[in-house]
Amino acid sequence: MRSVYIRPLNFIYGSDAKYQIKKKLALPLCGISEIAFSNIEIINKKNKQKKIISVSHISKLHKSDRNQVLKDLNNIKKKRESIFNLSLLRPVIMGVLNITPDSFSDGGKFYQSKKAIEHAKKMVMQGAQIIDVGGESTRPGAKLIPDEQECKRVIGIIQKIKNLKNSIVSIDTRKSMVMKKAVEAGAKIINDVSALDFDPDSEEVVIKLKKPIILNHSQGTPEIMQNNPSYRNVLIDIYDYFEEKIRRLEQKGLKKKQIILDPGIGFGKNVKHNLTLISNISFFHSLGCPLMLGPSRKSFIGKIMGERDTISRIGGTISSVIIGANQGVQFFRVHDIKEINEALSINSALRSI
Repeated sequence: MRSVYIRPLNFIYGSDAKYQIKKKLALPLCGISEIAFSNIEIINKKNKQKKIISVSHISKLHKSDRNQVLKDLNNIKKKRESIFNLSLLRPVIMGVLNITPDSFSDGGKFYQSKKAIEHAKKMVMQGAQIIDVGGESTRPGAKLIPDEQECKRVIGIIQKIKNLKNSIVSIDTRKSMVMKKAVEAGAKIINDVSALDFDPDSEEVVIKLKKPIILNHSQGTPEIMQNNPSYRNVLIDIYDYFEEKIRRLEQKGLKKKQIILDPGIGFGKNVKHNLTLISNISFFHSLGCPLMLGPSRKSFIGKIMGERDTISRIGGTISSVIIGANQGVQFFRVHDIKEINEALSINSALRSI
């Protein structure tokens, strides 16, 4: 078990980032020369002490910490490999397509095949590079549905949108049978809100399918996950969970480059947990995998703003996405493609100066 964790801090952008990297005053984030960091926060798990040092002073650390810090730094600095020709040097937008009658935000809206296909096309036109098709609601309190019913909802849609230009399809499911059927139908990525914990057969299936897998952290199942969620330390607890999960999957034969990590905003977290994860999401870069953030229209935004209507949470979603993008998050799973794409484009232009 590790004793220290590190988080990159003091992000620098554009020409300033390139200059400070050249002068060895900062390091590139995930191989992106336009984003650099000059400091790191070191967290000691045993005594819970934190300290911030510049990257130029790492050699002065005690040997007991230095080796782990250097290993983590290599993971933070290295370029993330492209996935299905999706460059990870700029944010990738995943559009949500719920083929359900009861999803928290758009339940029933795209339940009919024709409307679902039209919406998928619209999201691609607006900038979505991945369409995430889900046939079972995982909102708080949602009930489990049979595998066959979930397949019936999604397979035909996947077959009809799998060849949309400039996009690929992912399947949002926690069931191994649905994973297999969806991949056979044309899905290229698997997105499991349970991080392969729900279905005991899902690990073996994912390894056999050899498709990228998004591991979404959740505490409990949708039926009970929001019943007083608690953590000793939400960042460290989720980090340890992911580190062990990656180790286990690699031992079974899954390549690390196929893994994307999502801390699971709203999946067994209260408002403080969600805010802590978003504002500190760079903490997870040292795991060496691309990161995904899915804050779209989530209830923590409504609780802060006092808005019950999920459609009115676009401003909070954009704010959360930009905070993540400025910490180097590679994937964003969202509903409002046009607005998020515009926000990310302007943010990128501002950072490039």
